[in-house]
Amino acid sequence: MKFRAWISILILAVALAPVALSGERHDAKPAKSQTNGALEVEPTPPLSLQARLVNLQKNSNGGIASVALDAIAAADLREVTLTVTLPQGVSFSDGTQVYSQTINIASGATFDLPKDLIVSKDGKYNVSLEAVGNTSQGKPVRRGMTYKLLVGVQDKLPAVKDGAIEYKGVPGGGN
Repeated sequence: MKFRAWISILILAVALAPVALSGERHDAKPAKSQTNGALEVEPTPPLSLQARLVNLQKNSNGGIASVALDAIAAADLREVTLTVTLPQGVSFSDGTQVYSQTINIASGATFDLPKDLIVSKDGKYNVSLEAVGNTSQGKPVRRGMTYKLLVGVQDKLPAVKDGAIEYKGVPGGGN
């Protein structure tokens, strides 16, 4: 019985010896020399929007917030209409709550729109930005975002437990 076990081990060793001695790797991932050299590129949208607080002149209640709204083009864009909509309690310096402007933006350019916002009282406010236009090839482009403006208040920070920030999960695991 022991002789048969030794014969089986010897046959297995002889069968695997060429593979082990060749130095070839047989992992699930191919070696770098085995890749086809294709470069993967993440697609980028032709237009992105950003908003940032430049200055806040705080009054006893409310204040004047200077914000910069940027439209950044990755392609030539024509007739892009930028619309900024303010919530109740916030207005532009002329008293309106909606501002709209149509522009053309060249590829790689940034359109900067500085605005002063008059805030009537302390609080959290959502400023909505939307851009609608066309690429130079006629393809429609639409982007939107919301900027959270904080005047006289702070955002509630998430709980910290054992040195890590705890974020609320999705009930049911998101299913």
